Amino acid sequence: MTPNLSLQLYLFLLHLTALATAPSPREPAATPQTSPTPQSWEIVKSGRYNILGCSDRDSYTLKYLLSSLHTFIQPAIDDADRAIINPSSAFTTFFHSPLIAANQVSKLLTDISTGRSAYPPSSAYMRGEEEDGFGTNPLKTGNPTFVCISEPGLNFGTGGDDPDFDGYDLCKDNPALVMDHFRGTQYINVCPQFFTIGIPPLPPKGHCLGVNRILNRFRGSGARLSHFQVWVLLEEIVGYYMGGTKGEGIKDFGYYEGRGEGVSHVNECVRLGVTQALRNEMSFVYYVASIYGQCTSFPDLSELKKRFRLSSSGPTLPESNSEIIYPIYP
Repeated sequence: MTPNLSLQLYLFLLHLTALATAPSPREPAATPQTSPTPQSWEIVKSGRYNILGCSDRDSYTLKYLLSSLHTFIQPAIDDADRAIINPSSAFTTFFHSPLIAANQVSKLLTDISTGRSAYPPSSAYMRGEEEDGFGTNPLKTGNPTFVCISEPGLNFGTGGDDPDFDGYDLCKDNPALVMDHFRGTQYINVCPQFFTIGIPPLPPKGHCLGVNRILNRFRGSGARLSHFQVWVLLEEIVGYYMGGTKGEGIKDFGYYEGRGEGVSHVNECVRLGVTQALRNEMSFVYYVASIYGQCTSFPDLSELKKRFRLSSSGPTLPESNSEIIYPIYP
């Protein structure tokens, strides 16, 4: 056989092989599926905390932040434990009265550190096409559970009285919303933008707010101190415990009963009364962040001590948001 004939035979056989393995025009090659794989709904554990519905990367991020929070929160627990005998400036700035607040602050932060359950196992969530839109709880526990809301039709929480409520719409319609605890449930919904809008994960050491001594108030709104992913987690976990429903309710845990105050501006947090501060998520965030940052500069609250006389049960402090401890300036 001549070399040219051998080459022609080889090319002919190669052509036949290509025809045999090519997909039929009527049966196009399969395209990748965009729906979550079953593996994405495996429960990821971080201590007693649960992570559900997140990608491997996002699960790793949440586990890293929870591990960091466990470390960051311990100095504040120690500070609260010492507060009755030797209160720090951070404690008296954000909670005023160690006699009233110290034990409750220590208890709530300790529960956060351990991930103690504040809810019975809940089935109040929706996922996909389950019957009536409701699934069952695969967790068998009421411990804090982070859920990545990554697509439409995926909802955790009851949605109130709106059967068409979709947590994804809440995330999409509120670009600044990165995480939200569904009050009355164990679920903390995590919006996609939590991982993408560039919030720094952890604060640097010594990161504190400045104080304007002329106006006797913190400079800025407080975002410079609180705008870190680890403190966003802390705020929503505090909300989880404030809304606890296990047993007789939140009093079982030694916390003040009632909904959160929802005050976020640091200078407004300082003006809250004791019981208001104990119901306000951001009061805990600013306190823990100040202790972690080893901050030493705070507004002078001596006027507060002059205006509200101490009694054996602690100071009588304002219970109204309109009550002013020191002058408010724009």
